[in-house]
Amino acid sequence: MTVTLVISGVLMLGMLAASGYGAVWLPAGARIPVHCGSAEHCYLAPKRAGLVIWPVIGALAFAVLGAVTGSSLASDWTAGVRDVITPAVLCVALGFQVGALILAGRGSPGEAG
Repeated sequence: MTVTLVISGVLMLGMLAASGYGAVWLPAGARIPVHCGSAEHCYLAPKRAGLVIWPVIGALAFAVLGAVTGSSLASDWTAGVRDVITPAVLCVALGFQVGALILAGRGSPGEAG
């Protein structure tokens, strides 16, 4: 359980570092995509909001999954699932955040390059 917390904490730090990188390197008018599962439900957030939304999503996932895996709700789960689920979800969230920052750096399709 301690290793899970350490790995999840490192992934959260990675999300904060990615937002810090985006704050420095993205142009001021950048729009960061925040999607709800598909490209059709994508919200282009302003730079500042987008840089905050992604780490908040990671923190919420960390808190909720950490609470569930540590509670009696997960008592029937195998130890491997309890130990892997939180870091796996945070790894996916970090990947989505990095992808969103890459897309924001390219600019929206309607902008002149």
